[in-house]
Amino acid sequence: MLAVVPFGGTALAKCPTCLDGVSLQTPDGQPWSTGKPVTLVVSARRGAPGTEFPTTGLAVVMRTDGDRTKCLDVPLRLVKTGGDSALYAGVFYPFRAAAYDGKLSLGDQTFDISFDVNKLVATTPVASAQDLPVGSTEEAYGLTLSDAIGIAPMVGLAALAWIAIAWFANRRTLRLGFAS
Repeated sequence: MLAVVPFGGTALAKCPTCLDGVSLQTPDGQPWSTGKPVTLVVSARRGAPGTEFPTTGLAVVMRTDGDRTKCLDVPLRLVKTGGDSALYAGVFYPFRAAAYDGKLSLGDQTFDISFDVNKLVATTPVASAQDLPVGSTEEAYGLTLSDAIGIAPMVGLAALAWIAIAWFANRRTLRLGFAS
């Protein structure tokens, strides 16, 4: 029994503030639609006795439906505590109805997170949207030609352009040689 205590103490020390879950809410309690913000709600628990909950956190959205996207910061604020649990919330503007994932920072701890706007259900907001920090409202970058077709055709086109330049340069050199 004594051998378990040090192991348990070590496990608790790794996570002073631990992530319990991530959910989404609409600030107005209505179903979500494109262009509307969502409230990112993070539930956390105290991992070590006596640990203070950080007053702020940061979620960084890095992927949309598994594809890399421009990283968007979603600042979080501590909105509720009770016993060994806490709720953090911040406003996020999704690009579209999709699954998002990224990183969450609470104090010195970093966690992987994921959430899906498609699975959002309208509920009573955890806090007033006016009281919450607002994340980036930038759009995801659009697809470029190389994103859509890959890089190989672009390399082929560049090679073809250099071949054409070399052919015209060689042809001009031959004409100048015959003229003299």
